[in-house]
Amino acid sequence: MQTKSTEEKEWLKLLLQEDEKAVQLIFNRYYKYLVVTAYNLLHDDHRAKDIVQDVFFDLWKKRDNLNIHGSLKSYLRKVVVNRCIDEVRRIKRRGRPEEVQDFNQPALNYSPESQLEAEELQQTINRAIDGLPDRCRTVFTLSRLEGLSHKEISAELGISLKTIENQMTKALKIIREAVSKYHHAFLLLSGSCSWLFACH
Repeated sequence: MQTKSTEEKEWLKLLLQEDEKAVQLIFNRYYKYLVVTAYNLLHDDHRAKDIVQDVFFDLWKKRDNLNIHGSLKSYLRKVVVNRCIDEVRRIKRRGRPEEVQDFNQPALNYSPESQLEAEELQQTINRAIDGLPDRCRTVFTLSRLEGLSHKEISAELGISLKTIENQMTKALKIIREAVSKYHHAFLLLSGSCSWLFACH
């Protein structure tokens, strides 16, 4: 039975031989995974699929100049994440608000005032995450919104565990300060916002 690493090496070899079957094999294996990754960052299914399809198109178009060390899956994921971050920047420059994470949950038996405060809290969290410095936002997104471990983030971004810890500390401090006035809203969003107080 072939290992994933062996399969990936064979696919890359086929790419260099200009065998279109290679792209189809890679697409079949990783397309859904990469779309989920993109959607977690953009919360837009159409844009997520467009970005992933563009990544596969470029994989074929630039096959002669690929410089992949390690896992093909990790390489593709990193490319998708970087393109999603670029997309968020473009949206910000156009002046459109970008929701990074949807923290809405059904709320029963709460007053309209409390629900309004919860909605404001959600918007504040989204703005705080979106306003983080680039590296800080990337580390935070991979950790809290995609559930990667610090070791996995280190492998993805090529940065040290200490740097990741520092960036997470910075991100959580900024977000906690931004939402500090929303005491009651945490009752409605306590499950979604538990990561704010989790150990980094």
